[in-house]
Amino acid sequence: MTRTHLAPRAAALLALLTLPSFGQGAQALPPDDSRAVHLRRLRPPEPAERIDWAARITDLLKEEPGDLVVTAVGDMIFNQPITHLKDPERAGLFRIMQEADVAYGNLEFSLNDRPDLQRPFYNFRAPREFRWEVARTGINLVSLANNHALDFGPEGLLECLKALDHANITYAGAGPTLAAAHAPGRTELAGHKSSAALLSYLRYWTSKYRSKDSGAPSLATIDPAAILVARDGKAEKVEGPLASDVGVMEDDILLARRKSDLLLVALHNHDVTHHRAYGIQDRTPPNEELMYRRALEAGADMVIGTGPHVLRGIELHQGKPIFYSLGDFIYQYRTPERIPADVIHQRDIEMAKVPNTSVWDRRDSQEVMETVMVRMVHHQGKLKRIQLLPITIDDEGPLYGVPRLASTRRGAEILERLRKLSEPYGTRIVTKGWYGEVQL
Repeated sequence: MTRTHLAPRAAALLALLTLPSFGQGAQALPPDDSRAVHLRRLRPPEPAERIDWAARITDLLKEEPGDLVVTAVGDMIFNQPITHLKDPERAGLFRIMQEADVAYGNLEFSLNDRPDLQRPFYNFRAPREFRWEVARTGINLVSLANNHALDFGPEGLLECLKALDHANITYAGAGPTLAAAHAPGRTELAGHKSSAALLSYLRYWTSKYRSKDSGAPSLATIDPAAILVARDGKAEKVEGPLASDVGVMEDDILLARRKSDLLLVALHNHDVTHHRAYGIQDRTPPNEELMYRRALEAGADMVIGTGPHVLRGIELHQGKPIFYSLGDFIYQYRTPERIPADVIHQRDIEMAKVPNTSVWDRRDSQEVMETVMVRMVHHQGKLKRIQLLPITIDDEGPLYGVPRLASTRRGAEILERLRKLSEPYGTRIVTKGWYGEVQL
């Protein structure tokens, strides 16, 4: 079963929608939240630069007749409105997505009105009305096969699916049944005689998200498998993705390919926990690389990885791109109105413990708060260009978790890190002024 959305450019929605207010009925903050990072700064802001972002972006967006543009970003944990912000380095990001034919992101939160259904510790939820804020960013294609899709149980997931349907946002990787979770989300492209489709899968280090009832709300998963091998006279466990699940993914791709002109596959990969005891996980284990390549070999046009919360390298496999991880994009996961700051800071295992630093003064690692937006241009069915737009995410202050186009210095640092991460795959990234481009 394929879900099809008629998806005009999200910019057309902007004129029809007004920004809703989510402040009504908010509870008073707990008294200890004066220590919350969103209310204070430890470092001075970066010096302001005189950059004409509007002119830069206008030049970037120049198209030739027949160009088909796809943008892709990483994980979105999103619960506070940001599309009203006027800063050109923030508003420009949304403009780039709004003017794309396809704008993809990983929706790592739930849209539902049932806070009482919350299961785990983190409360990654926004009310159903927030669907219009998601649409205002320009995002029109989202993956749902991730480890937070069921944070509010099957009922919360069903509410989220309905909210996305109402906003005409195409999704894949989750559904009211297991078959629906494996079906491609399909969208017609305005101004093109073609369609785009998305398949989405979760690869977790345990099988906890595997569907136990194929007739109930489910996620599409690729589960782990382990074998014992003899090495130096000792037994050693080697883990990798379950072969039968990879086979199912390949079958899904073959079927989706028949009815789609452009096929995206999203893999939300947690090969191990991202506990900071494991360090910065910016390399994909060789056994995990297999499923990305198999997806391309089965017929996908690109594979987009999310999950590790940091950038990983880019590979061109058989001439088609694999983005092993696009890191974070919107990262509003420290919302004190929802989770008291003292609970967050004492229990968050994903933050590095910096010597001689108070628990209240910890910040996410720099690699977590830096990323790129990918902008791909296709023409007559061929990949013409891959552009990499450096982004930083505020790690303190009132806009904690909100992205912006990177400054000159940090943009160069991000591109250099991505260049080094991509070198082992033979991928060359060249600088085009303020952004990077993959050499095809």
